[in-house]
Amino acid sequence: MLISPINLRVLATTLDMEGYDSKVVLNECGIQSLEDLDDTIWLPLGLYERMVQAALKHTQTPGFGLTAGTSLANQRYGLHPMLVMHMPSLRQGLQDVIRFTPLLLAQPELSLQECNDKAKLIIAPILKQGAAAIYRAEFIAVCMLQMLRYGSGNSIKVSQIHFAHPAPAHESRYNEAFGSGIFFNSPENAIIFNSEVLDQPLPWHDRVSYLEYKTKAELSLSASLHQVDLVQRAKNVLINAFPNAPSMDEVASQMGTSKRSLRRHLAYRGTSHTELVKECRQLIAEHRLSDTNSSLKQIAGELGFSSVTCFHRAFKNWTGRTPQEWRDEQVLAVRRSPDLAPQAANPS
Repeated sequence: MLISPINLRVLATTLDMEGYDSKVVLNECGIQSLEDLDDTIWLPLGLYERMVQAALKHTQTPGFGLTAGTSLANQRYGLHPMLVMHMPSLRQGLQDVIRFTPLLLAQPELSLQECNDKAKLIIAPILKQGAAAIYRAEFIAVCMLQMLRYGSGNSIKVSQIHFAHPAPAHESRYNEAFGSGIFFNSPENAIIFNSEVLDQPLPWHDRVSYLEYKTKAELSLSASLHQVDLVQRAKNVLINAFPNAPSMDEVASQMGTSKRSLRRHLAYRGTSHTELVKECRQLIAEHRLSDTNSSLKQIAGELGFSSVTCFHRAFKNWTGRTPQEWRDEQVLAVRRSPDLAPQAANPS
């Protein structure tokens, strides 16, 4: 899963605002400074998880997620805080937070259920294990409780707050943050409250400002849904250029980024330009081999190999099989499954 770099930026800002040194945490994750983060290129979830773990180690503060959830740094979460600030009702605010999650994360962490006079806000953190998961559950729960109180004019009545993790050593901090009715080792993380507050009109609702930020969010969402993953974008450039193999400088230029930034983000994803070139050549080779009407000599030439022997050697290095062995296996597989039409790999 990939996430927006804004999540790392906000955590770093939180550390600095709380009197810690975000550079120590960033450096431990292989990031020299926030300037190294390109907001247009999303990062692996694992990098954010490592940063959370490094932050917990650096701060040595039990329940740092509770602290982070109330930080003013969260105002830097793009359009979300502005939509919440001007929302017409709590229900609309929650719907907006969920709808525009793709601007921050690949999947929503919230869902709302209603039954009679009760509403349950379910929290499903993107981090699933260990201290980082507890941090994320604490962080979201505090953020959402603040939103619920703001959107109800403090008239909300929270009856229960559930956490999936066991009671931590800093349980007393939960009482300070949430009050009573806290349950641990629950099937899910959730906040249960009176549903009547969901549709109360908010007297401070600014319709003009709300529509302005809603429109910006919709436009940003539309653009983000058409963005292709960084690695796939690089592969597309390489595939479209074959049989030539563009350099990393050329690929970065076509992607509108720098060579340094491309190399760094490919490393985040556990790959490299050389590895992508190899993957793309193999992908196209397999795609062409699936067409039994094309000779090995023809395919070798299309891929830029000087001879069938060179193609044979490279393909066997990639797959452990010769081109002819790979093709024969595909033909045999189709014969064994007569109902299946031949499926050529799509190199795009």
